[in-house]
Amino acid sequence: MNDALILGSGISGSVCAKVLAQEGFSTTIVEKGRGVGGRMATRRMEGARIDHGAQFMTVRHPQMQTFLSDWLSDQVVCPWYERVPDRKDVPVGVRFRGMNGMTSPVKNLASSSRIETDFFVEKIQREQKWVVTERMGQGRVLKAEHLVVTFPVPQVLELFQRSVFSLDPETMSRLEKVTYTRCLALLGLLAEPSGLKPPGTCTHPVPEVDWVSDNQIKGISEKPAFTLHASADYSERFWDAPDEERCPFLIGIAEQILSSKVMQWTSHRWGFAKPIVTFGANHFHSPAQALALAGDGFCGERIENAFLSGVEAARAIIGGL
Repeated sequence: MNDALILGSGISGSVCAKVLAQEGFSTTIVEKGRGVGGRMATRRMEGARIDHGAQFMTVRHPQMQTFLSDWLSDQVVCPWYERVPDRKDVPVGVRFRGMNGMTSPVKNLASSSRIETDFFVEKIQREQKWVVTERMGQGRVLKAEHLVVTFPVPQVLELFQRSVFSLDPETMSRLEKVTYTRCLALLGLLAEPSGLKPPGTCTHPVPEVDWVSDNQIKGISEKPAFTLHASADYSERFWDAPDEERCPFLIGIAEQILSSKVMQWTSHRWGFAKPIVTFGANHFHSPAQALALAGDGFCGERIENAFLSGVEAARAIIGGL
């Protein structure tokens, strides 16, 4: 039986594992966090459910529409909104959300694979098979014929360096040019339901903020709970500042937009929020090394692009057999 290790449990890694599993592969997803999802992240806080990474997905490509049909019929995702009231500058088109948060479709994709969580990959080595070694933790060592890495590209390069591994000079040069924006996220609980109108979002209310939303109006939280994403400029300026320096201003904007007091909050730093410069192809595959790389650093922002990157990486592996 063909087997594959997929490093990273975001949408790229999870759909790659799903497509490979459908072709009879034995697939294992390796994730450094406690659960799957990557930047399609949903968090619990005092009974509230909060999407604090990607907020929605749009679907245009036929390959993803096939999965969307199944997700809709299985109540994994649902339509959220088509247009933002009073915002003619925001494109019209159906935005879909996970039924229980944005991790829902990723969990669905990953369910056909073995999942190893809390696994920080220390190094990779190509012997008779690929060998993936855990740093600290349980000291796990995993082996498989095929390896797929879907980390943000700078983390891929760090892994290569730790592993004393390299690809051809041209490919390495293209990988080294991939860059991302950063994003400071603020999430928390509200004293009372917000004053936002459905669908419960406000985009770019001030230059320092890209997004504010109410997860209760969105339909994933029983309690009033908010998400705020700072702009790339604000995030960069305050990236290394303590919370007491960077967050009060953002809390004030949230309270102003939501017309409700923030009762409890926490912050999260997304170090690889959106790719600015991409690899230039939607995936990389070396049949000789049985290695594939995928993710939004290859194909650009939007969940659908990351999804297609994972699908194409899987198909490259299958086609190379």
